[in-house]
Amino acid sequence: MRDSHAARSPHALFRIEGECARPQSFSQLDLQEIHPYYQVADLAGVDEKLSGRGVRLRKLIDLAGPGYGTAWLTFESIEGFSACLPMDEISRTGVIIYEQDGKPLSPDAGGPARLVVPYYPDKCANVKSLSRIVISKEPRKDTRPSTQSEHEKLHAKS
Repeated sequence: MRDSHAARSPHALFRIEGECARPQSFSQLDLQEIHPYYQVADLAGVDEKLSGRGVRLRKLIDLAGPGYGTAWLTFESIEGFSACLPMDEISRTGVIIYEQDGKPLSPDAGGPARLVVPYYPDKCANVKSLSRIVISKEPRKDTRPSTQSEHEKLHAKS
């Protein structure tokens, strides 16, 4: 198991904090060393529209030890985008991508870490450039578009 020094890695891609017993930070190496059972070696096997290597979100949340009564995960990007999603629903299917073609996930591909939720109806639940996951009892800041026109405007930039 990771020690407290490893949890504060200066090479962290993102961190998990909030209402949890063991806040965590994850570097590229930390993610690679998670047991193979929780790894997704080829995301194309989960969703043909995806590629890369990732780790199941459920394992990362379990390592942080969510507090009693927590129900929400807020995913924050480096750019300030955030998506607040129900923990039970998202942690079952969510994957954090950290590699593509055997290399660290590039910023152009949404790296250094990216949340994907295969087949989730709201594509804005997939958060690029993930910097922080906050575990909470109540919903937190969510900057996803609230109307269809806002959604189209956001994706027109891509």
